[in-house]
Amino acid sequence: MREAHISWNAQSIATSEYASIAKIATKLEVVAHLDVSEKGVRQLIIPTFKDGKGPDDLNEIPFLTFEDSYLEKNGAGHLVIWNSHPLSVAAIDFQDIHIIPPYSFGGDGMEITVRGVPQGISNFLKICKLFLPPDQVKVVEMVDDEGALEQLLTDKQRECVIAACSVGYYQTPKKTSLRQLSENLNIPRSTLQEHLSRAESNLMNWAAESLRND
Repeated sequence: MREAHISWNAQSIATSEYASIAKIATKLEVVAHLDVSEKGVRQLIIPTFKDGKGPDDLNEIPFLTFEDSYLEKNGAGHLVIWNSHPLSVAAIDFQDIHIIPPYSFGGDGMEITVRGVPQGISNFLKICKLFLPPDQVKVVEMVDDEGALEQLLTDKQRECVIAACSVGYYQTPKKTSLRQLSENLNIPRSTLQEHLSRAESNLMNWAAESLRND
């Protein structure tokens, strides 16, 4: 498995679609992905606003929609936003990789860390070059990382996989149905199926890559 550290400097951001953020915030730090839908990616962020700017100003950015605020009076705290930028959506939807929070974007630049199988990393970098060529890319092999398998999945994917295995969903024959599992986890069936499908794809590709390297 590989990990890629991808970054864009402030000058690159200033000439991109992200330039509109620079007028509002020096940095928006994404600490979690809450959902993915046709609206884009629902993100939990920690904002660093410029003087006189606040959550509602994010709605001026074409690909961002402010949803909810958990900020304290001193400005510290979190926001929930929807991000529909094609690069952000591609990063979440892309097969064989996982975007590792926290990562940031804004007027000061943008940095993301991507973990996955080599082919997935390579394909994602090609997409990045189409949308917004990175200023720096550092790829690290993670062959000796004992936590590589666990880190390949998101927290929600791990939760769903563990729950599914614990009740015999993957046994033959199945000891429970997807509907029953979704009710137990209080997760919509379509969302649960999406989490499991992505986890299965990532795990199988990781296994195949490991076997090829043996």
